[in-house]
Amino acid sequence: MKIKKNLLILGIIFVIIGIILSVIYKEPHFYAWFSLGLFIILITIYNSISEKPLFYKWKIKKYFIFLGILILTCIIIDKIGIYLNYWTYLYNTLFDEVLKYMFEWAVAFLYFMVILLVGMKIFQKNRLGKTISFVLSLIIFVTITGLITEYINQFVGSWIVLNMPLTNYKIRGYYLIFQTIGYWLMAIIPLIIYKFVNKIK
Repeated sequence: MKIKKNLLILGIIFVIIGIILSVIYKEPHFYAWFSLGLFIILITIYNSISEKPLFYKWKIKKYFIFLGILILTCIIIDKIGIYLNYWTYLYNTLFDEVLKYMFEWAVAFLYFMVILLVGMKIFQKNRLGKTISFVLSLIIFVTITGLITEYINQFVGSWIVLNMPLTNYKIRGYYLIFQTIGYWLMAIIPLIIYKFVNKIK
């Protein structure tokens, strides 16, 4: 119990540091702290409410496979997005790239996956089916988390959305596609990878 409490405190500290770096210091890499903090908080919550924790009985091989596939997927998606002029960044050094893919993409994907799973657990505990819980968690939990993430980013513009496929319709400056399908995919993609790797013996 003490370990869980300490993890929650650590996660909250990281999130606060991330927010301060964005809001006050306009530091583009605020998202590394913010993502890591939210991931720590959410996985602690999930493991507290779930019968089986995430990464249950995983050996080191599975972690390497999972992270390898996840980071490679993040790089491919990002490069395609940049090529199609969907988004851009305030930085471009090698250090920036490493930090971006390790923490601001891979860890960010993870915290969206975990918030999706947390939402599903909450809805399932209220006797809703798995499919309905999945859809509701995407629409409510993931979307709200995406809006909070985007709001904090707007203080510094670590990533800048330029265009979106299908429509560039905005609601109060927020791209509709980015805030819905974009963030939903950030939750779904790592979950698919997780389920695939989890089946590996």
